[in-house]
Formats: sequence, C-alpha cells, structure tokens
Amino acid sequence: MLSALAVNLFIECNIGSDTLTVLLDGLHKSLGVSVGLASFSVSIVFLAAGLLLNRKSIGFSSIMYSFLIGPFINWIHPFIANLELADLSLVGKIVIVILANFCFSMTYVLLMNFGNGMYALDAILRYTEAKFGIRYDLGRIGVDAIFLSAGFLFGGIVGIGTVIAFALTGPGTLLLEKLLFKFGRRYKLNG
Repeated sequence: MLSALAVNLFIECNIGSDTLTVLLDGLHKSLGVSVGLASFSVSIVFLAAGLLLNRKSIGFSSIMYSFLIGPFINWIHPFIANLELADLSLVGKIVIVILANFCFSMTYVLLMNFGNGMYALDAILRYTEAKFGIRYDLGRIGVDAIFLSAGFLFGGIVGIGTVIAFALTGPGTLLLEKLLFKFGRRYKLNG
C-alpha cells in the first residue's frame, strides 16, 4: 500500500518520479495501459527472476506484493489525483517526493525484514550481492539507471524528483534497514 501511494504521489507531483515509476509512466504512455497494469506486469517479471535466482528470499509477501501492487496503484490514483499536487509550489512538491521515496524505502525494508519474503527486485539484488560481491546500494543505483533510461525513452517524466529519488533509494533503504534492525534488537522485535 505504501508503494502504491508513493507511485501516485510521484506521478501527480509531475516533477519526475523515482526511476521505477519513470519506467511505469513511460510504459503507461507508450503502451496506453494504466500505470497499475504496467506495474503489475513489471512486478511479475521481477517475481519470476527472483524465483529463479533467489527462491529462498521469495515468500508469501513477495508474491502478494507482486500481484497486488498494480491494482492498489489504480485504486489509490483517483484519491491522490483529486489533491491536485501539481499545483503545489516547487518546495511543496519536493517535500512530497521525499515522502514518496520514504514510502518506497520503508516498503522494501519491511518486506526484507518482517515479511515472509522480500520485494522480488531486492531478492535479485541480494543474490548479486552474495554471488558477485556487488553491494546492495550500488546494485540498486545500477538498476535505477536502467529503469530511468528505459522509462525516459518510453516517455516517462524525468526531473528534479527523479534526481532526489535516484540519490535516496539505495542509501535510504539501507539506512532505514539499519535503524529498524537497531530498534528491533533493542525491543526484541522479529523473533
């Protein structure tokens, strides 16, 4: 649900999105499908790759996320569209974009640490980290570069929101994971 909210916040601010949403927006524009359907399709591809490369990290949460993110994006869209975020000042839009990025990072961390399975893309990145020694945050930046390039070529909006998300996704996810781990150990969460 946090990711669906984030996608809609990014798109409605209209100053550029996180790199995956640039790709989804580009697919939406070039193929004429909803952003939710584009997200569903991409999520299923990630899920298949995650199952092939890192099956032990894919669980019920991974599968549910992959199947539900697209419909949630489409369900939330009318509510966020009615907020008319495109009419906010640039500073207001930047704050919303940072909030949206936080929503993404929190989703990834919660799936990795508390769900029965992680986000399928993270399962792939954790596999490459273990197999090839590519740090998660660097792998995330590399994947983001691919999403950004493809999304832009398909017509997705790139802007200051994209730059903010590009800089924050990998490091922000790692930071939240570390904070949650410390909090969890302190209060004996997650087993």
